[in-house]
Amino acid sequence: MARILGLDDVSSALKSSLAASLRAGDEAVVLPGAHRSSESGALKNVAIKLGGAEGELSADIFSPNWFSGVSAVQVPKEVAESLVSDPKNRKAALQRLVAAIPSETDSSDIQVGPGLDGDEHDRDLASWVAGFDGSGCCVGLYSAQQSCAPETNTAGMNRPHSTYFLVCKAGGGYAAQTFHSRLAASLSSGLSLDDCLKSETSPGAQALRRVGQAAQRNRARILEIAARELGFEIDTIGDNAASSEEPSRCAITQLNVHTNALREIQDSQGRSVWQYSAGCVDAALSQGVISATNVHQGFLLFTNENSFKINLRNNAFNTLPFSSERILSNREVVMVAAAAHKRAIRAAEPTAAHPDFEWIAQRFGWKSNSGDINIEPCPLWGSYESEHFCSSWGRELGVSNCYMSQLKPEIVALAAVEPTKLRAALRHIRT
Repeated sequence: MARILGLDDVSSALKSSLAASLRAGDEAVVLPGAHRSSESGALKNVAIKLGGAEGELSADIFSPNWFSGVSAVQVPKEVAESLVSDPKNRKAALQRLVAAIPSETDSSDIQVGPGLDGDEHDRDLASWVAGFDGSGCCVGLYSAQQSCAPETNTAGMNRPHSTYFLVCKAGGGYAAQTFHSRLAASLSSGLSLDDCLKSETSPGAQALRRVGQAAQRNRARILEIAARELGFEIDTIGDNAASSEEPSRCAITQLNVHTNALREIQDSQGRSVWQYSAGCVDAALSQGVISATNVHQGFLLFTNENSFKINLRNNAFNTLPFSSERILSNREVVMVAAAAHKRAIRAAEPTAAHPDFEWIAQRFGWKSNSGDINIEPCPLWGSYESEHFCSSWGRELGVSNCYMSQLKPEIVALAAVEPTKLRAALRHIRT
């Protein structure tokens, strides 16, 4: 029987689900806020060690959103404040940003992310589109108050300083989906993870390398586009994995966090073990540590006094919770939003549908295909809980000595409501 440990109480439903998916010899650590998503069915905030040589592994424990996460670039304070302090400039910048970022939720003709297959140098075989690959994606300018000294070696002078970051949350798109389907097919035939990822069997070692970089490359290209549209100058570098016929530039990121990551490790007995971070941050692969809270509050950034790099060590396989718990499914949220818009239209007050309309309109934008009825994306209607694991579990997770800063949204483009759910909402409003 699999070994299942929990820092917090593990619900019977989650424990049963893990026990059904894991094999004897596998091990899982359940982090605070762990659950199985009611929307996608994917595990969230669970770190898992899987035997590499044994077969009969269920693909249900893996999320199709492989190696998704967050990347960020720090923006000079004076540049960012000149933009957010002027309402007209802020509005114009938000409109440019929204228009510039392609999204799969905007059109079925858009396919985001690189292909999984590459040439002998792991380069792309064709060009691809960088953009949002799901309804939970976003990119934009965030502000924070970071505690630091005015100069180095000035102990006792720490105070809050305003800082700004260009942040992108997105996945690997086409490469991640292709990798998942190939891995699931191979596992269902009885092959082991070693067979699937260390031999010529599909998906293979090259596929694991490429899917491991796909989401990071997608986010880096999105950040380069966002910086250009907002008028920021950031450092960029050529995408070495891009096709030689389609060169592209990527942002050089200070922060890059991976979730749903799979990597091989060696246990104390020398046998092959694969570690999978289901919906949680794998600190060993990540550059910096960020956790997501709900979209209104933004992200939580963990730092040392003068560095984004922290040495995270804990008994949860050196991982940290990433996603806050979902309160309502997207279908439920869309119907709540549709009912609110219907009431507002009948009252001849269309801008009164959302209780926080003015604040949201100032900070968020999305591509709307709903005509004159602009239904807000699901996260803006409270689909996710706030993140609150630090106050109770900071010591056990190894972040009690870190500085925690909240990255608050200022000018952010969101992925819109999925077309099928949007059509259902519009039918409800118009009947």
